[in-house]
Amino acid sequence: MKVKAADIARELQISKATVSLALNGKPGVSEQTRQEILAYKTHLENKMAETASAIGKEKQVIKVIFMHRDLKVAYNSLWTEVLAVFDREIKKMDYSLGVTYVNVLTDSVEAVVNDCNMSSVAGVILCATEMQKQDYELLKNIQKPMIITDNDFEDNFHHRVCIDNISAVRLAVEYLLKRKCRKIVYLANETEIFNFLQRREGFLSALAAHNLTYNPDMMVPLGNTIEDVCERMKRYLQKNPLPDAFVMENYQVSIGVIKAMNSLGISIPEDISLIGVDEVPDYATYDSKLTVIKIDHINRAHMATFLLQKEITENIPVKFKLMSDCRLIEGNSVK
Repeated sequence: MKVKAADIARELQISKATVSLALNGKPGVSEQTRQEILAYKTHLENKMAETASAIGKEKQVIKVIFMHRDLKVAYNSLWTEVLAVFDREIKKMDYSLGVTYVNVLTDSVEAVVNDCNMSSVAGVILCATEMQKQDYELLKNIQKPMIITDNDFEDNFHHRVCIDNISAVRLAVEYLLKRKCRKIVYLANETEIFNFLQRREGFLSALAAHNLTYNPDMMVPLGNTIEDVCERMKRYLQKNPLPDAFVMENYQVSIGVIKAMNSLGISIPEDISLIGVDEVPDYATYDSKLTVIKIDHINRAHMATFLLQKEITENIPVKFKLMSDCRLIEGNSVK
């Protein structure tokens, strides 16, 4: 694109005729003015070239793929916060963010694979909270650097960033035992995904470590949604005596259980001690401040983007599985 004399004249606040004389090497303009005009012409030409280069060179994309089975265990406000971290960190890496939501039950996974293998894609973060192993097999043809979060798949081809779910639930059980709770019941989501299966393993291993006998009545499935958990918990409470404590598998279970107890007039912690895995908003716990095992979702997102950048730039031959520790946050829901 050619620099126009009118643009130079407008910026330097001189006449178009003066600019024309200077650009064409004609007399009638001082040498100082001529040099100023020529210098500003060069400045505009460089600026236009940079703009054209930026338009022609689009940033590559980091794909964040949210694979789900319509189980609704990973849909919550935390996902918005995690997505904000991905967006911020990916921009720091000088890429743009592309988010794809895929229901493996209804959507074409092959189309997702083809999309990820496009030249415009630099890497992939696979958010695999609800995925099962057979779902992952469909994604093995992705040829770009990829990081897996919230699942393992016993995969040595990609870095994985996971929660240490086993230690998290063991921490919860040990805390309850120290507070003289002996009869502990685990309230589970009805869904069988990696994080939940690991948490249930943590419950069993904690009992075994303290020589406590497990029986099937100590693990109660309640449903997937808050509403379903609440209704099933009401029926459970009406038919069964209260144990010393409940460990609640995830935030939907925690909210649904507390809601059911509030409707039946059961006092926390006077009648029953509660501890939840993952935090819940204060408005959902009524007059109680729930004791929880805090899961750090935000820093897992940071680590996923960090590992992806290393993988893109260095192609690390040895793959790592990072496990994030969990912390116990005391409330007033345990005696």
